[in-house]
Amino acid sequence: MFRPERSLSSSPGPRLDGAALALGASRLPLYSGAMHYWRAEPSRWEATLTELRHLGLPLVETYVPWDIHERAAGEFDFGESDPRLDLGAFLDTAERVGLYVFLRPGPHINAELTRFGIPERVIYDRACQAWSPRQNPVILGFPPQMFPVPSYVSHAFHEEVMRWFAALAPHVVPRLYPRGPVVLLQVDNEASFYFRNGPFDQDYHPDALVAWAEFLEEKYGDLSRLNEAHRRAYPSFREAFPPQRFLGQRAEDLVLYLDWAEFQERVITHSIARFREGMESLGMRGVPFVHNVPLGEGGLPLNLPALNEVVDIVGLDYYHAAREYPTIKRRSLYLSGSVELPYAPEMGVGAPPWFTPLSTQDSLFCALCALAFGVRGFNLYMAVDRDRWYGAPIDGRGTPRIEAGLWKHLLLALQRVGFADLKRRTPIALLIPREYARLSRVTHLLGPISPSTLEAMGGTPVDASREDSFGFEAPIQVLWWHHLATIAEALDRAGLPYAYVDSEAPLERLRRFSVVFAPTYEFVARARQQKLKELERLGVRVVYGPTQPTLDEEMKPHPFASLDEDSRQAFASAEEADRLIASLRSEFDLHCPFPTSPSVVESVVHEDAHGPRLLFVINPSGQAQRAKVTLPEAMLLDDLLHPEEIRATREAEIDLAPLSCRVFRLERDPLARHLHSQPPSPHSEPHRD
Repeated sequence: MFRPERSLSSSPGPRLDGAALALGASRLPLYSGAMHYWRAEPSRWEATLTELRHLGLPLVETYVPWDIHERAAGEFDFGESDPRLDLGAFLDTAERVGLYVFLRPGPHINAELTRFGIPERVIYDRACQAWSPRQNPVILGFPPQMFPVPSYVSHAFHEEVMRWFAALAPHVVPRLYPRGPVVLLQVDNEASFYFRNGPFDQDYHPDALVAWAEFLEEKYGDLSRLNEAHRRAYPSFREAFPPQRFLGQRAEDLVLYLDWAEFQERVITHSIARFREGMESLGMRGVPFVHNVPLGEGGLPLNLPALNEVVDIVGLDYYHAAREYPTIKRRSLYLSGSVELPYAPEMGVGAPPWFTPLSTQDSLFCALCALAFGVRGFNLYMAVDRDRWYGAPIDGRGTPRIEAGLWKHLLLALQRVGFADLKRRTPIALLIPREYARLSRVTHLLGPISPSTLEAMGGTPVDASREDSFGFEAPIQVLWWHHLATIAEALDRAGLPYAYVDSEAPLERLRRFSVVFAPTYEFVARARQQKLKELERLGVRVVYGPTQPTLDEEMKPHPFASLDEDSRQAFASAEEADRLIASLRSEFDLHCPFPTSPSVVESVVHEDAHGPRLLFVINPSGQAQRAKVTLPEAMLLDDLLHPEEIRATREAEIDLAPLSCRVFRLERDPLARHLHSQPPSPHSEPHRD
């Protein structure tokens, strides 16, 4: 169905083309489903893969488990002893049934495996382990068994990973497109310090301490400048030891901790880059590389735009019950605003048994809302059931369940409307200030119960941050989040589309917006303030505040170029935010597309060059709603997932079940327009919209 003609002489490697994958003259939508070959009998591979294809998925995704393939140090089984481990045969079978492959070889894969798929001998090698401030192994308490986690900086660990990649490469390289079906490769998995990501959990491994010294030397250039910034008297860069807990009391104390938070982000980004370079050096190259970010990304030591510079696709994982709608929406708006291709490498379908129970309706609602707010492609994880999992649309024997029909209907509808080529227009950006997010992390009070953990549980990354002001007018580490929340709520009330954008995103991304909201307090990163000034010069309205900053990220006075004083706002109340949004709406001719009532119901529009093409209508409440949607003209609304058409001239009435999302294909309707323009016959019933 999706297979282009192959020619070794003329077919280029796969490349990203908008939200699709270009393979020669064909474009492949990024919809895939997870199946773990080593957890299924080889005799069932072909039938199960065929069912995946019948579901409407052009790609199959699978992890490759290092621990299961490695029989002893340096000895690997790729089917020689156990046919279930014949990765090459599995990839060839996928190609034979007409599927492309998204391959995820780790080294960390999680997959609900003990030790996340890393061999026990590596996990228990002290040279490979992450170290705590007291130089103990960092232990992860995760089902089914606690284990010490590896260090992202350990050279010994990276050497072990290269041995794994070298063993894997002969089975993968000959099967990379165009010679074979592999069109996507993932580098590592859920890089977040193995979920032990409290600000001072790790890493104090000797190699990490060397990397910290190198980071400081690269950032500051000479020792005197570092000593001035940290307010210390280090004898050398190597003796500039990292903080082991937060002891800051004044603004000038914060620089050390902000550097530590930045360094932790750098550790992950550099490690992913190093893994990718290792894969490419062994011939695993020429296809786009992916990395996935777990739940709670707002509290992670992770920089999405920086990560997007070392891999081609950065995505978020989604495992949410329908009641978590605000979180689904916020995460999707952040992903769509901060990276080039918003993608869900794990769109949860079912869950492991130790998660909060998720139903098929939860998974469908989550997927539809993520698509509504900007996600352009996804991998159904899991599409095929296996041990330590429940709820996939295809069971472990390769037989489709009743729920498979719902996913098939959705996938065929997305392909029919060309969803990958549609856009959600967002003229307004809410800037996530990276330096303030770092401050929130390092002032976190709950230790191993990290900001990321709290956010994944439904909170926010600032919920447990201490509320000291450090000599500032107010606790910046808490207020920046509430500042943005006040604006987001006002925009929601006005029905105006927006996105969250990481402040590290390139200028080219930010200049696409008409209005950028940027929280600023007494200190601000020089690069961010310069970016805001450049946006203002380019004609973007930068709404900042409540403070005109005077200190840089080293807490030193800095002569910042002033932003337009008329654009400084305090947002002390919802009423003030509403008045500001109303004035910007008038100034920039911002419209609420397809307004809805009652206010609890939300609508989201996707369009192409010819205008609106798809309408999502969402009821996040626990009660059924009859929504009224105002239309710009007479239209036909064709429900993509249910056999219903609605013709309306000015207002459409739509019935919504509790916690539900309906999706309509939009067409101009000359018949409805004609009926509306004619006076009713005295012998006919009045026309009902």
